[in-house]
Amino acid sequence: MNATQLFRAGAVSAIAAAMLCGAGSVPVTHADAPAVSYGSSFGEKIKAPLQKSLWTAAVDPGSNGTVTDDGRILSFSGKKLVALNLATGKTSFTYGSGLKPSIQYVNGSAYGITENGSVYALNVKTGKAIWQTAAGLSDSNSPVVIGNTVYVTKKNAIIALEAATGKQRWKAAEDQADYGGNICMESDGVLLVSYTISGAYSYSQLNAFDTSTGKILWKAGKREAPIAVRDGLVYSKVEYSMFDEVSDIPSLTYSVLNAKTGKEVGTRVYSWAHSSTPTQGVSGSTLLINNDFYLTTENAIQKYDFSHYEKDGKPVQKWAKPYNSGWLTGSVHAGRLFFIDYSANRITGMKLADGQEVSWGADNPPVQTDIYGNGVYIGQSDGVFHGYNLQTTAPAFTVNTGARNYGPTLRSGNTLIIQAKDTGKLIAVAVPKALQ
Repeated sequence: MNATQLFRAGAVSAIAAAMLCGAGSVPVTHADAPAVSYGSSFGEKIKAPLQKSLWTAAVDPGSNGTVTDDGRILSFSGKKLVALNLATGKTSFTYGSGLKPSIQYVNGSAYGITENGSVYALNVKTGKAIWQTAAGLSDSNSPVVIGNTVYVTKKNAIIALEAATGKQRWKAAEDQADYGGNICMESDGVLLVSYTISGAYSYSQLNAFDTSTGKILWKAGKREAPIAVRDGLVYSKVEYSMFDEVSDIPSLTYSVLNAKTGKEVGTRVYSWAHSSTPTQGVSGSTLLINNDFYLTTENAIQKYDFSHYEKDGKPVQKWAKPYNSGWLTGSVHAGRLFFIDYSANRITGMKLADGQEVSWGADNPPVQTDIYGNGVYIGQSDGVFHGYNLQTTAPAFTVNTGARNYGPTLRSGNTLIIQAKDTGKLIAVAVPKALQ
């Protein structure tokens, strides 16, 4: 073997040895098998004309604005209340400092709370304060105004203030509750408040207060917020726990309570038969509109005459329940009932004329839905906002907002205000004639 052959043989041996010695460091490619794999289509992209904004305004992220009856929008900027002209978006006035970003407007006055717990009232026409309480009065985010009273909470207490002067009328607490409760309604000198009471298990409790003195008139355990108060009677659904004996027949029971004393003067039971083929969706959801009492069962929507209750009475009208219908919500509008489908965070509807299900298809997860007139307005999590025709369900316009979260959409006349909460922006657009 000559020198050249010896060199080649040695080189080959060296390369082979190197490959053997370094085999562990050479990457090996192959296809891994996933433990789980699933995919689906969200449907086609919504195609609608882009709607140009009339104006935009910067506000504090998270602000909850409102529209007044004199053509202004109230919101917050720099922790100040700002009043904007609805037509132009220009600032009419600013007020205060260190304000919580929520406001309630009633009959020309705006009511809010500062970060240090003061409650204030403002004349919206002049931009001047009407009154302001001392600091530390409330830990609420927003007051509740009913008639001539402003209600706020602090921990488990409710505080009643005179709407005209801010003077405190009374303060009352529910010792078993952790917070101030849900202020439901006033009726004939009685304020009804719903609480969640925690203990071995949590349950609802309905309290009645004298609106003049704050005296607790009565308490009703395992009774939910009232569906109605009529002719001195409170109608409250009975809440059952895991410890209660429940009938095999599905039903809802309402207590009929004397509003002044809390004494139970009657009950109403609405029952229905089990279905062997139940429709998906919610069973036991209710909605009262005037005297029309709607109830969802396992496979039907039933309507009763609330003014003429009969034991074991039959519904006056009945529809097949739409597939995947959720909780009844809102009011009857344009001949339609509406449902919240919490699993998809969307609103669907049903035509009362024929029971047909209706929906307005988004192309990304909906975050905020509002219905005005013949328009359905949906803000999506991808920063796109769509307007739909309520009757035809067809998309009418699109606005690129850049927002992931929205406050309630506001409307005044032919102007729509989109509240882009996380980006801190108000966007005004014209309402198309077909949606008015």
